[in-house]
Amino acid sequence: MEKIAKDKLKYGKNICLSAAVMFSATVLSVCVFSYLKGLDGADVIRNTVMSGIGVFTVLLFMAQAKAGSLFEYDNGEHMLRFMAVYLICLAFAFAIAYLPAAGWPYLAVFVFLTLFSNLQIGICAGTILLAVSILLSGNGAEIFILYFVCGFAGASLFKGLNEAYKIGIPVAVSLMFLLTGETACVVLYANETLKPELFLIPLINVIACLVLLLIILRVFSALVIYKHRNKYMEINDQEYTLLVELKEKSKKEYYQAVHTAHFCERISQTLSLDVNASKTGGYYRRIGILRGENTWEVVSEIAAEHAFPPEAVRILREFLDKTVPIRQKETVVLLMSDAVINSILQVKKNEKPDYDKIIETIFKRKMESGVLKDCIVTMEELNWMKTIFKEGKLYYDFLH
Repeated sequence: MEKIAKDKLKYGKNICLSAAVMFSATVLSVCVFSYLKGLDGADVIRNTVMSGIGVFTVLLFMAQAKAGSLFEYDNGEHMLRFMAVYLICLAFAFAIAYLPAAGWPYLAVFVFLTLFSNLQIGICAGTILLAVSILLSGNGAEIFILYFVCGFAGASLFKGLNEAYKIGIPVAVSLMFLLTGETACVVLYANETLKPELFLIPLINVIACLVLLLIILRVFSALVIYKHRNKYMEINDQEYTLLVELKEKSKKEYYQAVHTAHFCERISQTLSLDVNASKTGGYYRRIGILRGENTWEVVSEIAAEHAFPPEAVRILREFLDKTVPIRQKETVVLLMSDAVINSILQVKKNEKPDYDKIIETIFKRKMESGVLKDCIVTMEELNWMKTIFKEGKLYYDFLH
């Protein structure tokens, strides 16, 4: 408990430090660069005030995301990492203001900010930095609209990358949007006869964005996507210490955990969710019984001692802590898998179960209970889950 308290204190300090640095760096640097660009006093004040309001909005969204567990991946636990990403992009925004408007690689900036936060924060931060470049360079609204729309589209396309790491379509589509937008907003408005030379800077921009995106995605995969791969391989091994202890204490609980993890893995693969985190939830949703009580407090201590990845911890908390709403789709998968396996095993003690009826009843009760009201899971995804459970009839026959 003392370690958890220290971690919370350290995290709180990191949040305060990130907020202070991001706000002061933005406001002061915008003020200085506006002055160095030779803008008059009114423009300097305008740029400084508007950038301050903008970065404050970003910080507000960050606070809301933390309170509601809305950060993607483990970004909510790494405020200093996002601060570093933001400061790199801030410096980029000042440098870009000195380049021709047709060559601004803002698509990469929006994607960079989104991958290390979430879509809302990434779009907001990217928009503020784009506005800074526009104000310093004196470009018009058409350039702002061009890069805002392309940045929004690109960030949306890259949202939710998982270990399948399918980046081909997002990269191709986002670059196509950029080239199309550049043609509509830059090339066609050049007031010159249409000729190949007009496409030179837009094409250079597309190539620059491609290179930057590949670099960003490489960094992202190393720091986030595959960061916990080895840890997941360790704790999701049925010979891992905790699972061996669980089997020794209660074979019934152990085999239920194995069956639950099986469906968590299968459904998460089908829905392109975080397979490893979901599987961990299946194995360890009742690991607290090793210490006599399966509460969130007990499970969180075990998870901390064994360095469970943050996404797995979040799923376990949403599943066990009744004060925390269920928001993650992986938690819904765990909730349904646990309920289906437990119900079928209970019914099998006395009679041959009607599997379809049990599954339909479980889904109906969970949906009517309101437990899913805060989750972004769709009816289509719930129907996919239901279908996968119903396809497991032969598997259920061997449950014990």
